[in-house]
This record gives sequence, C-alpha cells and structure tokens, in this order.
Amino acid sequence: MTHLDAPDTTPTATESAPDPPPADQRRRGGPVLLLAVVFAVAVVIALLTLAGGDDGPDGQVAEVMAQGGGEPSLGDATLIRRPDGVFAEIDAAAPAPNTYEYPTADMVPPWSEPHPPISPGASDAPEVFTVWLIAFNDPSQCTDGVCDADDVPAGSAARAGVYQIDGRIVTDGQFSFAGGVRLGQTPMAGLPLEDPMSAEVHLAIAPHGRALDGPDGWLQLNWPVGNPTLWWFAEFPVARA
Repeated sequence: MTHLDAPDTTPTATESAPDPPPADQRRRGGPVLLLAVVFAVAVVIALLTLAGGDDGPDGQVAEVMAQGGGEPSLGDATLIRRPDGVFAEIDAAAPAPNTYEYPTADMVPPWSEPHPPISPGASDAPEVFTVWLIAFNDPSQCTDGVCDADDVPAGSAARAGVYQIDGRIVTDGQFSFAGGVRLGQTPMAGLPLEDPMSAEVHLAIAPHGRALDGPDGWLQLNWPVGNPTLWWFAEFPVARA
C-alpha cells in the first residue's frame, strides 16, 4: 500500500510559529458546542413527548361541575387516553366544610363495605374525598342517549365499570387528585375497561365528611358513599378523530 507523505510544515529558521489564540478564544468553542448538543437533545425530547399521547400532550379537559352536576364549575379535570389505559387529574377548588350537602353512612351500594358515621368537618378538622372513574364501554347503548347512573348497574347495555382512582384528606381547600385505569384492571363493580379510545369516561368526587382515625379512616378513603346528586362530576365524551 502506498502512503502519501504529509507536507513538512515545520517552521524554518527564518520563520516563526504563529502565536496561539488568546485563552478566551480557545475556550469559546466548548460552551458553544455544549449548548448546541443540549438544544438538539431538548428538541428530540419535545418531539417524543408530543408523539407519545393520542390526545395530544394536554389530553381532554372538562369542567368539574358542582355537587349534583350543577353550576358553577369548581375547576378543571384532565383525561389522557392511551392504548393501554386512561389517566386522570383533577385540580379544582374544594368546597368548604358545611357549605354543601353530606351523604349519610347508609348511602352505599350493595357491593360496598359499611361506611362509618359522617359528620361535617371544620377549619381545624379536614374532610375526606374520594375519586371514582366510571367507564361506559359502549356509550351508544346508554339509556335516553345520556350516560348516567341508570347505565352503571350490572347487565346494563352500556357495559359500564366503576373504579376508585384516588382518595385523600383535603387540608388546603384544593382538590388535587390523580390516578388511572389500565387495560385488564378489575373494577370494583361492573365490567373492565375495554377500549380507552372509545369509552365515555366520567369522574365523580364523593364527600366522606370529617376525617376519622384508625379503621374508620381507612374505610373512608377506600370505599364509596353517597349517590350522583351528592357528587361533583367531570364528563369526557368519546374521543373522535
């Protein structure tokens, strides 16, 4: 193999080597290159994020309607639909104790555990709220063209399922809930979620009154109480292209 000799660039006795650039100029290339790499990585991450959600990065947004589904709304709820399930977040103002109607302990479905006594909270006695996700797998079969409590019982044509996705003691006057349902997850009642992209989804916030200690507090945070007239609602219609 033939090798080409590189030209001799060594300065002669009559030539002097060029002075090196100032130190600040030598360092300038490093930060510029680093910034370029960071920018490129940020662009790639942003593109991957936008491509990750079928509903866009923000999902579906719905108002959290006042107790019983009336006005005024308390804030916003967000639902993100993905092929493997749904994820919901609620960020809304919580009603102050004694400003709304409370359920009684006997207002529970047949499949529920008994609920402890319910009493209003106070400024120094926080209250418990739970969040429930109802998925209507076939909303086209909801009675009267509207999906509601009539379409939740077992055997309903809408094939609904009920899941608990969160439960918290609210101490700061704000609803801040988050949770999800994955495909294959067993509901507390009804049928499992079949298709996250075609189900109509409702979120219900249930009040449990003054937070209790011990086993009673565990029951408050993990079992339902009340009925639709006593819940706060956000509704997400079927996603359409």
